[in-house]
Amino acid sequence: MLKIRLARGWRKGLPFYRIVLTEHTKPAQSGYKLVLWRFNPIAHTMDVNLDEVKTWIWKWAQPSERVAKLLYADTKDEFFKKYFQERTSTKALEIHNKRIEEEKAAAAEKAEAERAAKQAEEEARQAEEAAQNAQEAAPVEEAPAEAPVEETPAEEAQETPAE
Repeated sequence: MLKIRLARGWRKGLPFYRIVLTEHTKPAQSGYKLVLWRFNPIAHTMDVNLDEVKTWIWKWAQPSERVAKLLYADTKDEFFKKYFQERTSTKALEIHNKRIEEEKAAAAEKAEAERAAKQAEEEARQAEEAAQNAQEAAPVEEAPAEAPVEETPAEEAQETPAE
């Protein structure tokens, strides 16, 4: 059975991969039949001939999961998606679900606060309208004028000194 898999090259700290066609019993490093394309993970560059890769897959060559992921990421071709499973860790899924729940709770609180603020504004507006209606309905009465206060002349106000 033929496999399409990664063969690492270059030196320590500077990875470079060749995607090779090999027999499944032979090592990818030395026993390959054909180099299909190259991948540089540092520069994120790929030299690939998709027609050749698809031809070998149609001829019953099986791509490894990592190769299928790289090809799918580069081309977004659904043809390669069936050769790998998208996995998410349980912890990452729990964190994601918790974040979604928190966002929903925050949105619900915000909506409740907005609804309460609208209701308070409506009540204030209705109270203001009621006060205006009551003021317009009540007849306007004039306040009675104050009676003038009689002032006593200053001469009368003074007392005679006691002898």
